[in-house]
Parts: sequence; C-alpha cells; structure tokens
Amino acid sequence: MLKSKAGILSGALKILKTKLIVFLLHTLMLRRQFLIFGLFFLIHSLFAQGEWNNWYFGDFVGLNFQSNPPAILLDSGLGGEGSMAVISDSSGHLLFYSNGSSIFNRNHTLMLNGGGLLYLSGPFLQTVFAAPFIGDTNKYYIFTVSLNPFTGVAGLFYSVVDMRLDNGLGSVVAGQKNIPVPGGDIVRQAIFGIRHTNKKDFWLITQEHTSTNVNRYLAFLVDKNGIHPPVISNSSVSVAVATNSFLIAINQSGTKLIGQYGKKILENCNFNASTGVVTPLFTYAFPVPAGLDLTLCFSWSGNKLYVSQWASTFPTFNHYLFQFDASLTDSAAFAESLVQVSKCNYFGVLALGKDAKIYMTERNDEGFVHHNDSISVIHNPELPGKFCNFEESAMSLQGRECRDGLPCFLQRYFAYINHTGYCQGMPVTFEPNTWPPPDSLWWNFGDPTSGTANLSNDSTPEHIFSSAGTFTVQMIVRHIDMRYDTATINITIEPQPSPNLGPDRTVCENQTVVLDAGFNPQWTYLWSTGATTSSIAVSNSGTYGVTVTSPNGCTGSDTVVLSILPGSTPLPKQIRHN
Repeated sequence: MLKSKAGILSGALKILKTKLIVFLLHTLMLRRQFLIFGLFFLIHSLFAQGEWNNWYFGDFVGLNFQSNPPAILLDSGLGGEGSMAVISDSSGHLLFYSNGSSIFNRNHTLMLNGGGLLYLSGPFLQTVFAAPFIGDTNKYYIFTVSLNPFTGVAGLFYSVVDMRLDNGLGSVVAGQKNIPVPGGDIVRQAIFGIRHTNKKDFWLITQEHTSTNVNRYLAFLVDKNGIHPPVISNSSVSVAVATNSFLIAINQSGTKLIGQYGKKILENCNFNASTGVVTPLFTYAFPVPAGLDLTLCFSWSGNKLYVSQWASTFPTFNHYLFQFDASLTDSAAFAESLVQVSKCNYFGVLALGKDAKIYMTERNDEGFVHHNDSISVIHNPELPGKFCNFEESAMSLQGRECRDGLPCFLQRYFAYINHTGYCQGMPVTFEPNTWPPPDSLWWNFGDPTSGTANLSNDSTPEHIFSSAGTFTVQMIVRHIDMRYDTATINITIEPQPSPNLGPDRTVCENQTVVLDAGFNPQWTYLWSTGATTSSIAVSNSGTYGVTVTSPNGCTGSDTVVLSILPGSTPLPKQIRHN
C-alpha cells in the first residue's frame, strides 16, 4: 500500500515537473518574442537608413522617403535641369543639395560661399555628385563636370563643404572651390560614385574624352589621403562610334557597369571595386531611328537593367521602357532577354529609390519640349517583364515639373531583402542583401495570424504565410559598427491553385465524363493527356491528372481514377408485333 502511494506520488511529481518545464519553455519563447517585438519598435524609432530619404530635382520639387509612398516636397529653393546631388544624415535630416551650379543648405537658401560652382548643365547629364570625406564626418566633396575656362573642354572639378561652418548650416571652405581633379582634365558629361570593397573609401568613375580613337574609363580612388590619380581602363567602343553622348550606370554592389554611348550602344562591363579596373565584356546596339535617346538604371539587386528610350522619326514620336536580365554574361543571352515593358507616353531619366522602386521623369518632345508634373514608378523592378508593375504618371508632383534629372547617391550603407517564393502554403525564403555584412538580424513577416512564426532572428529564414494577400516584411540589421538599418518589402502571396477533380468514379460504357480543374484566366493547365485547357472530356478507363500553375510558378495538382464498366449498358429489347 505504501509502495503504491509512493509510486502515485512519484508519478505526480514527474507530471508536475514536466508541466513546469513546458511552462518555463513556453514563457522563455514568449519572452523571446516580446524581446524581438520590443527591438523592432525601439530600433525602428531610434535609427534609420536615412541618407537617401530626401530627393530634390526638377522645378523646385522633391520626394521624402520617410513615408511609403514618398511624400511630395514643395520647399525646395533650387531647381535643376539634369541630375542633382542631395546630402542627408543617417537619420534622414536634410543637410544640403546642389544642382552643380549652386549649393543650398537645409533652410533652402544659398549656402555660404555656395554659388558659382563650375558646372555643365543640360538634360540627362550626370554632372554633379556629392560624397562624404573619408575620416571626417563634417566634410563633403561636391564633384562637378564643367567646361574648363582655360582649355575650353569639359573637365572634372571638386569643392569642399564643411558643415561646422555658418553655425551648422555649412559653407564651401574658402580656397577649396572649383579645384581641378588631377587626371580629370578631359572627361565626358557623366560621373558616378560607388564604394570600395573596404566599405569606407569610394571610387568616382567617369570617362576620358580625347581626340584619340580610344574611349577610356577613369576610376578615381577617394580615401583618407584625398583623391588619387585615376585607374585607367580601355573601352571596347571607339570614339568614332560613340560620338559625344555618354551615360553610366553601376549596380549597388559595385560589380557591374554599363556605359551608354552615342544614344544607341550599351557596353556591358565588370567592375572591380578593389582595384578600380573596368573590364568590357560585350556590347549591345539598339536599332537607331533619328533622335534616339537612352537612360538606364539597375534594380537594387543588379539582376535587372532598365532602359528608357526616346525614338523618333519625325513626325512620329515613340517612347519605350525596356528590361534586360543583367545577370547574364553572354552577349546573345543578354540580347534575347530584352523585354518591352511598356510603350510610354513619355521619355525620362531613371533612378533607384530608397524603397527599391525605380522612378522615371516624364518628358515629351512632340513639337516642343514638355515636362509633366508627375513621375512614373516601376513598383517591382526585380520581377520579369511586365510583372515589374510599371505605372506611368504614378505620382502627382502637385504642379511642379519633373525636368530631366534625378539625384544620384553614394550608398553608404544598405539593407535590402531578397526572397524566393510567392505561394500560399509553401515556404518563402528570405535572404538579407546588406552592406557591410550584418552583425545581427531581426525579421517581422507582417503575418501576425501565424503566431510566434511571424518573428525570426535567423540569417536566412523561411516563412509560410497564413493566407494569400500582400504582406509587409520588415528586416532590422545591426551592422558590425553597431549602427542599425531597417528594410521593408511588400510581398504578394498568391493563392495556391487547388484543382479538385472530385472522387474516383465508375460510369457506364459509352458515357463521356467532363473533368474540370476550375477556370482562371491567369493560370496554365497541363493534363496527363497533354491537354492544356481547364477541362477535358474523357470516355476511357484510366487515371487522369492535372497540374495548374500560376504566373509566379505556384502549382497545385489532383488526380482521379475513372473506371468504365463494359457491357453495363443493356442491349435493346426486342419488341414483338402481333
């Protein structure tokens, strides 16, 4: 009896112990989830990836990317015909901006000593670029391309802004304005900056324009010791073919470079962000009607290249938006990847936004130059072809013209989200695309119905979304220097196709059965018979199957067994006539 009671007591203690352990584990998991939630709210409120928050361009207009979609800014004191340079701090506070001729401070007034910069103005030109000093967070370079007053040809110049001057409003340092960059005496009207692989220095890249028959890329290293002589790389495009037109685009990881020559030729190159060497791979030439112009921009992953084209044969004016697969290194495959995204009403300059969307200005030259008071948007630049969701005149600029240029930034830090999968009920894999490499990551999948699975601190997490629809996925990155950045992406989860062919069935001989997988105009169908319609009619015994596929590759399948009973149809009964 005593042994029995002892056994019962021991068993009860084991059960109690087990329940206590389960309770403690559950409590720890809840505390972990609350901790991650707390970090999301705290970090998001204290830190931001703000260097790209403010854009100013065109007819005294701008965009602020603190909100989604970006808010229209009408406080600009400075307009620009081509590209502009805008500097904000890491919290997104505006410091100054420039159209290449003048620099305006955060109060939208002319910066002290900020007028009279040497600058070559014009539509589509990339002739001004701003970047921070290396090792001095209070100083900034303003690089400009201008006609040299002494030689009469385009040259590269720089001026220095010190934000400690004029009571924190900044000033161009006395004696440090319009300084010629050694080695940049004769350049084309396009400059672009990208970080060195050491994550602190940067390269300023342009092209030399000489009377020789060789185009040469110039990559100026800028580090704590200043601006170095250029690393020189030969282009495969001759001066005779290229003419005077030149634009440049570089992907955000600093590995791919596209040079646009003569309003018709794209030179696809590799760029070595450690050495500054440009290696041409191949060229692609557009068919050339009269009056053609091209502008170009990489998606944030660098896998897609977008080209805006103005092609006119008077009196017909045509505007197109094209997409290439920029991940391809074979010239034939690259050419075959060309997709016409849209035949547009306008031609424009393309620029990558902080929200990973691509923005396009709007210009029409029918009879006279007309700039629209709106801007177009490629909402999903990573998706193929027309799935990129291009929307013309997507944002009103409230009466201000967009003109022919958008800001160009040196990306100091970045945090973007890659993902694979779009299907409900299937794992969607997420991968951070950050620079520099992260110390820690926190994820919120915007799917609270999924419970504790909605949060993760894995480096490459998977998540199965609880339903179809659009979800805002957020990633918080802590960099190795303890700085935090936040990235968000809207992901649309498609309903998983769920064809239902019904139960297995048995029917009489000579009876036709219709198998229906459910019609959806966006889905494709493949039956075991080879048919590609949403339904088929069958009259033979067998196992029939169908696979239904959505535009983004979500699939669902079903099978049914059909049995025909031979002879089950009665023979005609003979009728006797008396």
